[in-house]
Amino acid sequence: MAFFARPNLDNTQFKQLIGGEPLTLSGQTQIATTSGLTLIGDAGTGAYGSGGMYIPIIATGASNNFVLTYDSTQKAIVLKQSSASGATGIYDGASPTTCTVGGLTAGTSIFNDPIVSIIQCMVAPTLYPVPIVLPYTSSINLCCFGTSTLMNTLYEVGSSLSIMSNTKYCGGNVPNVYSGNSSCSGGLPFEYVYNMFGNPDVTCTCANPIAETRVGNDPPTYNTLTVGYPNNTVSVYIKYCSGATIYDSSGTYYTGVTSGCTDIKTKNISGIYPYYWGKVTCAGIPSGSGRPNGACIKKDITGGTATKVVGLSNATLNITFGSTADDYIWFAIPSNGGVQKTCWYVDALNNQPITGPVNPGGCLFPAYNASTDLITGVTSNSGCWTGQSYQVYVSNYQSAASVNMQLRNS
Repeated sequence: MAFFARPNLDNTQFKQLIGGEPLTLSGQTQIATTSGLTLIGDAGTGAYGSGGMYIPIIATGASNNFVLTYDSTQKAIVLKQSSASGATGIYDGASPTTCTVGGLTAGTSIFNDPIVSIIQCMVAPTLYPVPIVLPYTSSINLCCFGTSTLMNTLYEVGSSLSIMSNTKYCGGNVPNVYSGNSSCSGGLPFEYVYNMFGNPDVTCTCANPIAETRVGNDPPTYNTLTVGYPNNTVSVYIKYCSGATIYDSSGTYYTGVTSGCTDIKTKNISGIYPYYWGKVTCAGIPSGSGRPNGACIKKDITGGTATKVVGLSNATLNITFGSTADDYIWFAIPSNGGVQKTCWYVDALNNQPITGPVNPGGCLFPAYNASTDLITGVTSNSGCWTGQSYQVYVSNYQSAASVNMQLRNS
């Protein structure tokens, strides 16, 4: 027969002697009420407020980072948020903020916020990797096939060119790098897409792409591109892979650049019609006699005896005619794109307007007359173009012009 006893615990029956064996409670020891354990404060015994006091332990309302601490208001040991002073750690002062301190901006409501959170906002705000620069085409350079020389930007209409394009890729930029971010926002390039003079897009696949910058080593080359009037465009864009994950300063995922295409970079080659100049010798005849007409000038241009200049004719022309007192001098500018010339200039003492009628006693050059000085159906002696019109200026009389002469628009 089992024996069971349930003794009544009181100070008379159970007493732990000083210096005796420590009392060990085992099993599931439960305190029946929230104030079931009492500590004796100071010395002696007695009610609250006497020489000695009982201090109850109240263990309710537990949360992370709470500790047991004495609360003089409740006169008990209670659970409270950890702080050096034993306070709650919750800010209950004036709010919102009236000035900016570190990362905590003015006007921020901080009432009832944990003090540790407020301090973190001031000294360690989260920083973001912005502004992120997406990958882009950094440059496009055109060169003649087989050389590294950059091409001219002006070519005679109808010229045939062999063009190679070298293009650089930039992988973008992450200005503020945190948590091991790559300084490049995008991934490696894998394809360059070219369009030259309106030809269908041609792709160039990167066999060994290099991050951040790359000069295309194998771009398409065109051997039969024909220069048109007035603009001829070479364009390229680059396809690139996704970039690495980008984090903010707290190590939290921020964003990542997905695969895509760069902006389109272009280069332009201008197609122009050249201007011409020359001299016609008429020795032994009176001044103003035997003046060459438009048909004569047209023959010189088409036959290749005139001097050709592949340059812009809508600005000031600089020509050294090298003529003598027996020579007529002349120049011709294309009617499309050419601007009528209004004066010639050698220096401050030697200049004159281009004006008046055709007259041996008039100005060196008469005013341009569209009804008599426009020649049509001109053909390039190099076979680049046909059927063009030119404005022709022929001197009124023979003149020696051995130094540079400026032919101006105004």
